[in-house]
Amino acid sequence: MSDVAVKQESQNPDVGRFAASILRVLRPLIRLMVGNITFPAFLNMAKTIYVDEAERKLLQRDPNARITKSSLALLTGIDTRAISQVMQASKEDKVFKAEDLLPEAHVLDKWARDPMFLDEFSEPIHLPIYGRGLTFQNLVSQTAGRNVTAQTVLDRLVASGNIELIDENTVRMVSRYYFPLSGAKYEMVDVGMQAAANLLGTVQHNVDHRDHPDHRLLQQQRWSTTIPIHIYEEFKTAVEAKMREHIDISLEQIEEYEDDSGPKQQLMTAGVGFYFFESPSEL
Repeated sequence: MSDVAVKQESQNPDVGRFAASILRVLRPLIRLMVGNITFPAFLNMAKTIYVDEAERKLLQRDPNARITKSSLALLTGIDTRAISQVMQASKEDKVFKAEDLLPEAHVLDKWARDPMFLDEFSEPIHLPIYGRGLTFQNLVSQTAGRNVTAQTVLDRLVASGNIELIDENTVRMVSRYYFPLSGAKYEMVDVGMQAAANLLGTVQHNVDHRDHPDHRLLQQQRWSTTIPIHIYEEFKTAVEAKMREHIDISLEQIEEYEDDSGPKQQLMTAGVGFYFFESPSEL
């Protein structure tokens, strides 16, 4: 596996340090996305958010500013034609569906919607696996592209339970809904990503208030690089027990200040986060 790094040869070394910091955040995020969201889908998401956040930043600087595609291009590095597409897109166009994110979901969606692949009752027909015409191979070629083989998609969808083999030459659809993160896995990712978003929001807030220390939010970590492996489990148990005590104390403090009797527009969300982390490769 290749290592990705940033050479800090700029006249301003902070630029290289910032890029290296972004890589540290991106790697675990992308590790979660591989196999769950395609790279082109991630790029489309990033492009939309880049333009939205660039507009927000310009309006923060000057609420009366005239937002031009040139100013957005300067902040984002995105071509003005692509910026126009994002700006002209409706809210519905900015909602990503499963078939936009995963080739497997796209295959199932076309199979379940395209009249060519439906019977007289609008149900997905059974498909020969290989060959021309109405075959699973042709379906994959139309949706996932020619760089992905029918066998690769077949194996994934059989393993997920979305399709099953009728015989060695024919497949049928069992469920049109595909997403590899389901049930408990999805809940864990959803909760974890919310925590990560909250932490990054705190970082951004503190950067915005770097000249006003009294307005910054608490954001701290404590760790060691010298925990012996043979007492690691004992260490983890002890630290997690202490963290749970503080979680209970924090919850009591939060509940003491809660009051939903006022208008909703006068309420805000605030809280704290707790997590334990490890880097076995560095032990």
